[in-house]
Amino acid sequence: MLYLPCLVGDNMSLSKDELRSEVVRLRDTVKIIDDTLNSAGSDLFKEQDNLKNFQSYIWDNTQGFDDHEIDSLLSDNETKVKVLSDKAKAIRRLYKVRNHPYFGSFVFNSEPFYVGITSVKKDLDYLVCDWRAPISSLFYDYQSGKCKYESPDGMEEGILERKRQYRIENAKLQGVFETNMNIDDDMLQDVLAQNSSDKMKNIVNTIQAEQNQVIRDNSKSNIIVQGIAGSGKTSVALHRIAFLLYKLPYLTSGNVLIFSPNNVFTEYISNVLPDLGEDNTMQTTFHEFASTFISDYYRVEPYSSFVERYYKGVRQDNDLIKFKQSDMMKEVIEEFVKYYTRAARFTGSIEVNNKTIEMTELNDLLHDRYANKPLFERIELICEHLNNKYFKGNKKEYNSIHSKLYKIANFKQDYKAIYKALYDTALFNQYYKLPFRKIDNSKKLNDHVMPYEDATPYIYMKCLLEGYPYQVAMRQIVIDEAQDYSYLQYYLIRKIFKMADFTILGDVNQTVNPFYHYETLSILREIFGEDSKYIELDKTYRSSPEIIEYANQVLNLNHVSAIRRTQDLPVIKRDIHDLKHIGKDIKYLKDKYKSVAIITKSIDEANLIYEQFKDRYKKISVIDIDTKKYYTELVVTPAYGAKGLEFDAVIIVNNFSYDSYLYYVAVTRAQHELVVYE
Repeated sequence: MLYLPCLVGDNMSLSKDELRSEVVRLRDTVKIIDDTLNSAGSDLFKEQDNLKNFQSYIWDNTQGFDDHEIDSLLSDNETKVKVLSDKAKAIRRLYKVRNHPYFGSFVFNSEPFYVGITSVKKDLDYLVCDWRAPISSLFYDYQSGKCKYESPDGMEEGILERKRQYRIENAKLQGVFETNMNIDDDMLQDVLAQNSSDKMKNIVNTIQAEQNQVIRDNSKSNIIVQGIAGSGKTSVALHRIAFLLYKLPYLTSGNVLIFSPNNVFTEYISNVLPDLGEDNTMQTTFHEFASTFISDYYRVEPYSSFVERYYKGVRQDNDLIKFKQSDMMKEVIEEFVKYYTRAARFTGSIEVNNKTIEMTELNDLLHDRYANKPLFERIELICEHLNNKYFKGNKKEYNSIHSKLYKIANFKQDYKAIYKALYDTALFNQYYKLPFRKIDNSKKLNDHVMPYEDATPYIYMKCLLEGYPYQVAMRQIVIDEAQDYSYLQYYLIRKIFKMADFTILGDVNQTVNPFYHYETLSILREIFGEDSKYIELDKTYRSSPEIIEYANQVLNLNHVSAIRRTQDLPVIKRDIHDLKHIGKDIKYLKDKYKSVAIITKSIDEANLIYEQFKDRYKKISVIDIDTKKYYTELVVTPAYGAKGLEFDAVIIVNNFSYDSYLYYVAVTRAQHELVVYE
């Protein structure tokens, strides 16, 4: 007897015969997956044994092979390991989707196609198409009617006759939705209505057409996306990575690097790629990335700490910080390095192994022969030139030349001292336009921690003096929360990862940096050139219409539209001086939702609230600059710590006057319900 699900989509009822056919199709697909897993698992064990025997053979007979034979055997071993690894990965993918092998189907030119996270084959027939396959784009991009997609053989045109979506649990069909994938379709609304979880989920079964265009876009190498809060930017980025890993044969997860805003965010997105059957990629934050190039400081200050200084009201020279963050700083560094390089001289001759090399020759090499090279790269080239010219390339003499050149140079490779000298020059005051003001950077620049605002100018200066540390292994770079990066940061990253393509996503309305703001991210096309494309996402799937209406008022926006159906839950507004209600608000929301956040302006305010409620609620967390994991049930965080995250309900505490962008970030973290203490 066949199991028939009781839930059928509201858009169009299926007949009993159609429903029975779907049940049979699912049962047959699961059986084929089980058969494939059994067979593939057995084959994999045999191949593993064969590989071990092959490796033992190489090890036992190493002395009997010449170098050419060893290279050939090692190459064969690498190939066998790669093949075995790919087969194991395919088995893991099938095992992962066994209980829900597909989520959608469509009929194209009278032929049915089923779409899932990974493909399922029987002999040469595809029972399920991978969602990233070219033909699967029809499922996301079209309603019934004429359609087309680009296959490996060229453009294929035809008629899309119907689309269905499925809810499958434990290999059983729980529901079928007839759908044209309208923006408010039942499946999408069902997903949006669910409570949030502690990790971001994949959206592969509800990708919308405008999101799909970004995910699959290969018209340009570099994609720049401006997306409003809740438009799915991060999900789109991760699904784009999965798509590129599927499409580009040379690309592996190890060739992809994601720049995340903080460690909390890194942990939050950690399940998405594995859910899509791919390994997680390399991830970093800008301050971690910068730390690899700033070796003469103990560490680089994190971005969140840099922002926190401002919102905590720490006494500091905000005008100077703003200038360091400005686009003009790029020109300042360039002019300073030119000045420093022109002033560089060898002040005498050197004698190496009874050979005198005159000062004139040394300075001619420094400023004429190698004039197009960075200053400290010139030293290496001069050493190599003189060693080859006079000493036939002897390594000992090379080292001697190198040591003696620096002894007679009026400069040395001390980047901390050079960077400090920048602020003592008339040049800096000329740009800063405060010639009578004393700029004292000495105390900060002698600390063990490099201030965040100095890290980018420092690295740029270092690159101009010694050359860029090119990173050629990375082929795809993803930068999320793009509005948090300055123009100079993008310029640097682009130069360092010169072999990589970029996917950049952000929202200029969600900036929390009080010292830097983009009018539009399209300006980044100046850096990435003609091989770049600017795209906007203007629909939000996160927050209810009531919350979005309130968020629009914060920044006087009128182009942000909510896709969630109304819940008739108005934003609750309370007076900032009436905080006695907050305990009741927390209890009310916690009884109703899985995740609740209390968002403040600064970490000090967050800590005060945490102390107030930590004994009442055991699973309560504060998100600060060092947080990696937290309890989602109840979170207390400054607004800048909540970037990229979302919660079922949010309570906002404090007066965000004059910080409307920060307030907008706080408001748009809420999915279902919002309470604000204004």
